[in-house]
Amino acid sequence: MKQSSRYLFVLLLVPWYSCTETTTAPANPKASPPLANAPMIVPEVPDTLLPSGRRNYYLAGNRNQTGFFIERSFFPAGYIGDPHLHSADMYITILKGNWHLAYGTDLDTTKGITYGPGSFVVIQPDKAHFEWFTEDCLMQIEGTGPFNTFYADNKDSVKSNRK
Repeated sequence: MKQSSRYLFVLLLVPWYSCTETTTAPANPKASPPLANAPMIVPEVPDTLLPSGRRNYYLAGNRNQTGFFIERSFFPAGYIGDPHLHSADMYITILKGNWHLAYGTDLDTTKGITYGPGSFVVIQPDKAHFEWFTEDCLMQIEGTGPFNTFYADNKDSVKSNRK
């Protein structure tokens, strides 16, 4: 009987002791150094530099045609996208730089949210919004075409246009 009691005591003590034992490893170790970024590989496409400084790289499909599309868009610092809305869901991933986004039809760059690299945003159709860039920004845009953009003159009027 005494032998059984000892075994039971050891069976209870060992797990308890291992849970309370302190380790020399820090509780919150520093993150490992960042990995070098892989170079961006983009298929050969026609030059899409627009007068505003925006540049589009079409990776798959085309927003003006039926079906899924993926594009990367470069926006230079200082670019401002007037209030507008889209005809379908738009899926955006920020790859480099910052993107400032606000909802509504009154262009006011004192409000909004700033998204940085790695951010993912879904903009629903018919959701008026505007954007601006204080530094160069590269984003990936995905959606299903045909995909239209409508620019707002004011709260009561929307005109169809493409930037």
